[in-house]
Amino acid sequence: MESPSIPARASLGWNLAIFVPLATAVGLQLLSQREIDLHDRVRMSITGNLFLSLSLIAQSLYLTRRTKAWGIVLLIFSATVLVFGLRALMRAL
Repeated sequence: MESPSIPARASLGWNLAIFVPLATAVGLQLLSQREIDLHDRVRMSITGNLFLSLSLIAQSLYLTRRTKAWGIVLLIFSATVLVFGLRALMRAL
């Protein structure tokens, strides 16, 4: 049985889904270091971590299309990180 052909490079949609949340996360982390108020710094840092989790979820969905086992493992891990990040954000508010 032949496996379906998978392109070697990701399409523009996948690249945007992975790198836009990643760039937002890095930007929020850098901006949070310039904040003077500790509460705002923590809130921005947690929000940046949530965007990082969204980028991980997009990467795991892309990997699920290519290799099922590693994509599913990464999806479970990134969803768990997202849930704990949302919980931490709610506690920080």
